[in-house]
Amino acid sequence: MKKIYSLLIATFFLLVACEKDEIRIWDSGNYVQFVEEYKDSLTYSFFFYGTQEEIKVPLNMRLIGLPLANDAYVSLRVNKELTTAEPDSYELENEMVFRKDVLEETGYFLLKKTALLDTKEVRLVIDIVENDVLKPGQNIYTRKVVRFSSLISQPLWWDDVVTESLLGKYTETKFRLFMEVTGVGDLTELSESERWSLARQFKYYLIKKRR
Repeated sequence: MKKIYSLLIATFFLLVACEKDEIRIWDSGNYVQFVEEYKDSLTYSFFFYGTQEEIKVPLNMRLIGLPLANDAYVSLRVNKELTTAEPDSYELENEMVFRKDVLEETGYFLLKKTALLDTKEVRLVIDIVENDVLKPGQNIYTRKVVRFSSLISQPLWWDDVVTESLLGKYTETKFRLFMEVTGVGDLTELSESERWSLARQFKYYLIKKRR
């Protein structure tokens, strides 16, 4: 029994020591990371953006610790070993501003439409790297994976609700026609009333066409 108590006490002090060490490490500098884990990759298709040649993509970042006393720069690098996208298909600044007195910040970069995207999906991998002021945070939050193409596929917003209440079963032909009629390919951020309005516009077109 004494051995068990001794083991429990030793474990307790070990955990306390680890927690203190972790606090000491995180307090030794300013750390920044992305809000989402790197496994939560972003996926884009230019097909959903009509005639757009560029897509502006947000990078949501979070500061670990206290707010900065002065504006600082977050250093970013394209991981060339893991990236399959050609350099002319994206535009990323090596530094993005993280403002003082805030704990979360959003920067942006561009995806650019190229002929290659008509035939395959490519990958862009972005890493946060250390500079004189800000260091990378937890490993699982310091990498961003973005997949993009111009290929068509059933969008995530065309779910069971849209199928049953608005547009019916998904087909590529129907989706192409819907985009042609409404000029809209992404309903993700639209309200329920806006979705209904587009669905009615599409249905009226189909009724008129049958006459």
